[in-house]
Amino acid sequence: MMFTRKPGAPSLAPALTPPAASATPLPRPFRAPGPPSQPAAWRDRTWADGTWRSVAMPLAMAAVFAVLGHLAVMRDVWPVHGTAARAGVLLRIDLLAGLVWLGVLAVLARSRYRGSRRIVVLPFVLSLVTQATSFHLFGDPVYVPDPGVARTVASEYKSQHARRAAVERDYTPERRRLVGIDAAAPTPRRDGWSRVPRAAGFLAPVLAPIGLLIGFLLGTRELPMRVVRRHRRAALAVVAGAVVVLSIAFTHGGRVGNRTPWEFFLVAFVVLWAAALADDAHNLGAPSVRRPQVLARLIAYGAVPVTPFVLLPGTRDLGIAVVLASSLAAMLVVGTRRRRWLAFMGAVWAVLVVVAFRFDARSATRFALAYEPYRDVATLGGPDAPAARRWAAKVHQTKLFDANVLAGGVLGAGPGRGHPETAPNAADDGFVTSFAAEWGVLGTGALALLYVLFLTSMLAAAAEERGTFERSLVVGLTMLIGMPFWLSALGALRVVPLTGVAAAFIAHGGSKLVASSVAVGVVAAMSHRRRGLHGRTVRDDTRATNPPWLPITETTR
Repeated sequence: MMFTRKPGAPSLAPALTPPAASATPLPRPFRAPGPPSQPAAWRDRTWADGTWRSVAMPLAMAAVFAVLGHLAVMRDVWPVHGTAARAGVLLRIDLLAGLVWLGVLAVLARSRYRGSRRIVVLPFVLSLVTQATSFHLFGDPVYVPDPGVARTVASEYKSQHARRAAVERDYTPERRRLVGIDAAAPTPRRDGWSRVPRAAGFLAPVLAPIGLLIGFLLGTRELPMRVVRRHRRAALAVVAGAVVVLSIAFTHGGRVGNRTPWEFFLVAFVVLWAAALADDAHNLGAPSVRRPQVLARLIAYGAVPVTPFVLLPGTRDLGIAVVLASSLAAMLVVGTRRRRWLAFMGAVWAVLVVVAFRFDARSATRFALAYEPYRDVATLGGPDAPAARRWAAKVHQTKLFDANVLAGGVLGAGPGRGHPETAPNAADDGFVTSFAAEWGVLGTGALALLYVLFLTSMLAAAAEERGTFERSLVVGLTMLIGMPFWLSALGALRVVPLTGVAAAFIAHGGSKLVASSVAVGVVAAMSHRRRGLHGRTVRDDTRATNPPWLPITETTR
């Protein structure tokens, strides 16, 4: 049946045409308000917009600094003092570590890394700046004597080498013949790649950038995070059980074999603590905790990681306990956003420190060495008394640390100069004093500022996170790296007692360096996931607010 329009009837065409554009704009769709975006001038540029040009200058300056420092040690120190057996290997390892770092950064740039570039570049810069000082220490024949050679024999070799070097430099051939002094060099040391198996602990600088890449890959994958969240109790039992078994059955002098693997367990404890906080963040952040089981679970999660490092003889270490307890306390405050937990954890931490310094003999000795090292030996029964001799042996390290700082002065003696190698543990918890001996107060202050920039870059990544798990995880990993630096720096300067911990990326440490690199890789992965394309921080993306491994019920309470 056909319908036709009668002549004069109104047309339907105008009704089917779209309405004219209205002068009043349509309302925009609702979006949840987020934190205010930062100005473009203050936003951290990323690989996408800065490429290599933004990081080429600091890397080039640090590389030149490291090369000149190595050349100064080889030209001015080795001909006078001699070299350790592994000196040539150390030079090759430093070169190889630099190439591996550049390769890892190139891989991140190739994969369009969108996170904060400072998080992944500054560890490399810190290692380059301090590389020459470590090269000076471990290339010294007395600080690292040959296997099976006593330190006294190594000292005699070094002094003979110095005397012969002075004769060659200052005596003419006729004067040498008249005084009967032979200027021949000592018997050369064996060197080469055959020493690499014995120097396996020195391969940590090469493994560090690989650890950073592994941490980045783990942090960008959803499966590892989901498994940790769902099976955190079983994982905590496994990790704590492994620490207890190693401490009881395989530990001698705080070491498993010749290594201290506890730093890897600290990273695992921080990840599990972040998972526990994300599960109970709503209850713990309430004005009052009405559920006793939640508080009991919190205490259990916090006590289990710290207890082995306080009570078990094989793993008892005040420094590790303080670092881990401080990291867990900071995560609790950041995860719940309640200042009352800061006061609670601070009181618990103060009680533990007081008990340790009063009842632990080793901690009490460190306290006395920090605040009264130059005590009168008459109070100990005279200089020949057994107590005075024991005290003199313990205070020897503190006096040499003070001597390094005083000898460095304001500007320092220069690369390879001074005698920081005479102090025990000069490359570990006393590395700041070794650096001060070569570069003075100004150089040490610049190093501290560079480290602070590195730490604040990671804290800035934590401030961008919206989820409890991610925010507390980044803060905890940052504390694991920042606390040892300040404890070692202030302890070497006798502001606080020495705790035996070393700063990552500047001081020597095998497992410490690799574990810290893995932690930095995880933080870089969180920053990468949080950032959007073209360097813009993601503010309204629902995946950033509710990551795939976080149940929606926990983020919408």
